[in-house]
This record gives sequence, C-alpha cells and structure tokens, in this order.
Amino acid sequence: MPLPRDARVWIERTIAQLALEGPGNRLVDFAGQAVFDDPLVGVADGDDPLFERFRSVVSPRHLLPREVLSRYCAADADLSHVSVIVWALPFTEEIRRSNRGPDWPSELYSVARNSGGALNDEIRRDLTKMLRDFGWAAVAPVLAKEYDAFRSAEHTFSSSWSERHVAYAAGLGQFGLNGSLITPLGSNVRFGSVVTNLPIKPTPRAFGTHQAPCLESHGQVCRLCIERCPVGAISENGLDKSKCYAMRRAVRERCLETYAKTFHMPLGEIVKNGKRESGYSLGCALCQCGVPCEGSSPRITLEPRTLSA
Repeated sequence: MPLPRDARVWIERTIAQLALEGPGNRLVDFAGQAVFDDPLVGVADGDDPLFERFRSVVSPRHLLPREVLSRYCAADADLSHVSVIVWALPFTEEIRRSNRGPDWPSELYSVARNSGGALNDEIRRDLTKMLRDFGWAAVAPVLAKEYDAFRSAEHTFSSSWSERHVAYAAGLGQFGLNGSLITPLGSNVRFGSVVTNLPIKPTPRAFGTHQAPCLESHGQVCRLCIERCPVGAISENGLDKSKCYAMRRAVRERCLETYAKTFHMPLGEIVKNGKRESGYSLGCALCQCGVPCEGSSPRITLEPRTLSA
C-alpha cells in the first residue's frame, strides 16, 4: 500500500493525530487536562555527518541511523535513503504554568510527564508499525534492544541514542545553557524519533551553531535557568548532570509512592545500564518553566523576564 503523495504532510498529520487524540494525552485525575499541544516535526538525513560526531559528543556507543535500521529490515531492503523522523511534543500552557513554582515540580507536571512518556512510546510504536504496513523499513531506536542509558566517565550520564541531539540534527532547535534543546515551541518538550528508508527531504538547519538563541548565549543577562534550579546544577559553564540527577532522584524518592497510589500513572519502559523494566518517569524541569524559553524560542531582542505563576 503506497503512502499518500506528500509523505511529509502525512507524517506530520499522523504524529499530531497520535499525540493529540491518544487517550494518554488526557489526565483523568485533572479534569481531562491535555498533556501536549500540537507537535513540531523535523527530518534529518540518516547519513548526516552529525551522527558520527555524536559518538564524540554523546557517547562512542551512539547508534548511527543506517546502522540501526539495517538490523531491523529485510536483507534486500532498499537503503539508498535513510531518514530520521523526529518530533517535539510541547507541554500545554496549563502544565507549564503549574511548574513555575520556586522549589519543587508540581503534581500536575509530574503526572503529565509520566503519562506523556508512555504516550510518546505509543507514538513511536504506532508510527513504526504504520510505516512498515506501507512497506517501508522502520525502527524506533529508543525502543530497540540496542538502546541503553548508562553512566559515562566522560559525560557523567549518556545513552546510545540521544533524541535531543537527533532533534538538533533534524533542525528542531539549539542547545541552551541548561542543556535543553530550545525549539520554536520552547524547551519544555519531549522528543521522539523513528528511522526509516522512506525518502523525505531533510529539514534545513537554519542556524550555524549548536548554541541556542538563549539570552545568556547572546551576551544579554538572563540567567533565569540558573536561578530557577533549586540545587545549583546550572552555571555559566552549563549543566552539572550529577546535581541534576540528584534532584530528580529526590523527586522520585519523595513523590513516587504517593503519586502511584493517588493518580492514574501508566507504566513505561525504563532502560538503565542494559536492563529494561517497567517503571514510572518523574522529573523536575523547573529550569524549563518560568523562563523566556519555556514555550517559544526567545529572540535576542526579548527583555529578560520571569513568567508569572
């Protein structure tokens, strides 16, 4: 069965439908509050030299798109083209607003992040299946057996497929001071990706550097992501992953048991140090909320400001 004539439009509409209409996009404990708004979609050339560079920037174990796709397709599959489809799912204004407090992530954000993570896995699975049903090879690297997240002597924490970096390759944004990828829809987003042999024109990277249009990065005084972090994990030198991890672990230890008993919390697949198990995904994201890049990409003419709660 052939894809519609304009494959790019079909992919964008399909991802939007899977995200917005999926039952996981509504939080039953919060009056049906939506988790995500309309997604942003980009495409990277699977043979882009950036993917080889990720083996230095992210991890020597970082997968190459052609490499991982070749393991999940027929021996006679046409791999003359390898495309990486990437999407950014922005949290809704209500969820972002709830997380603008000074010291601790909100209940609403925590539940939304967990549900959004499970929904994102469903999007990965569904899009992969749809492409295969159309006769194309496809794989979601984060769901593949080769994927792992692990400690790294050089990078503290790393993975074999960084969807933030893959999103950068697909032209979806640049990296801010706190390590987040700032997209046109802001930094408070979740990323997903699928590799396929469907030939799609890559999204241009309309920037010459990995550095985001973050106020701090352009000589203006912002520093709000530094000020927003309750454990001092962000500085002019970037993100201290160990301090950030300690904060996320504290959130988990303090909240997980209560949240799991109180709210509808779908289980997702957690991968760590080669082990896969069902679990919950809690986080912090205080540095992504209450800042100018929360829901958009700030221009250098934007005056520094704190978003009101």
